[in-house]
Parts: sequence; C-alpha cells; structure tokens
Amino acid sequence: MKEVVKGWLMEEGILKAEVPDENAEWHFLVEFPQNSNQMNDVLKLKDRDIVLVVSGIVLSEEHYKALHSLPTDKKRALIHRWKMDLLFRSAEFRMIPNAENVRQIEFQVPIYVEELTKPELMRALREIFKCKLYIIWSVNYEFEKRKDLDAMYL
Repeated sequence: MKEVVKGWLMEEGILKAEVPDENAEWHFLVEFPQNSNQMNDVLKLKDRDIVLVVSGIVLSEEHYKALHSLPTDKKRALIHRWKMDLLFRSAEFRMIPNAENVRQIEFQVPIYVEELTKPELMRALREIFKCKLYIIWSVNYEFEKRKDLDAMYL
C-alpha cells in the first residue's frame, strides 16, 4: 500500500518527502495543490486500517490579534459561523487550543484502507484545501479594511 500511495503522489507531482513517524506505518509530506506551498500529511496509522489526510492553518500573529480584539459578540458570531459551515464539509476539524481562543484549525479526512483509491485520496486533499481556503478568505474578508494585516500562513 505504501508504494502504491507513494506512486500516486509522485504521478501527481505533489510528493515532497517521506517523514519518519513512530506512530505511523508510513507518512508522506505532500504539497497540494502543486506549487502552492500548502502542505499536507498523508499517513497510515499503526494498528489501524485508516489513512489520514491532515493539514491545518495557523492564524498569523496579526490576524490572531485582530480576531481576538473584535467585540465579544462579533468574534463569537464569526467563529460560530466557521463551526456551522465546516460542520457540513466532509473534513473533520479541530480548533486549537479551543473555539474561544482559536489560534489554528486542523483538518483531517480519514480514509478506510478498503476505500483507498487514487480518486478518493485526491478528493480528500481537495476537501482539506477548500476548508483552508474558506478560513483564509473569511479572515481576509473580515479584516480587509485593516491595512496593517497582510498574511495568513501555515
């Protein structure tokens, strides 16, 4: 399975590295979409029949401060909208350290081994990319009038 998945990632030109990981049978670092600087992890968990596609987004220091300087009701409404919208995506998400003090959001799509195909793997990578874009665009829209805010990064 490892070599098959590695082959798919190489065919697509998105494999960046193989990552040593004591908790995984194998672990690849992937750039998706190609040449986007958006990194994802594709890994097969030890002792589980699941392949995880994982990535996340970290608010820049400027965006973090801007988000948490909003009036409490406005900040809660924005984060609530994110939670409600992401709830209906196929990626699972987790706000870190929590929804009240969100600094980063982690996304993952689990794929059972018996469902693992190249189209399913690529679908999972696209889904995570869309979730990341949603947060990036939402934050940029919310704070577009602030000239001192510039970047969002991983």
